[in-house]
Amino acid sequence: METVLIDQFVVPEAAVEEFLRAAHFSANIVKTRPGFVEGYVFKRASGEGRVNVVTTAVWESQAAMEAARKSVAEEFEKVGFKPPEIMKRLDVQIERGVYHRAPY
Repeated sequence: METVLIDQFVVPEAAVEEFLRAAHFSANIVKTRPGFVEGYVFKRASGEGRVNVVTTAVWESQAAMEAARKSVAEEFEKVGFKPPEIMKRLDVQIERGVYHRAPY
């Protein structure tokens, strides 16, 4: 069963473009991992609410996602990319969830 990581972010408007650059940098590493199916970055275009950026990463399985989590962390360390520090500096809040995906 596919496993989906969905991150919902509250990003201050002044930080959105920098945050999106970091999200795409991260995604370009994540999508190279075995078991990755697809992923998207969503930026709210209209509507109300606190969440204005959502990212998704679909994995073939929970095991693939867990293996990728470890290897991505190692790659981030190698290149000096530190998402928690970026989010703190930009005052970004995150809500993360892992879901199982099934068609309608």
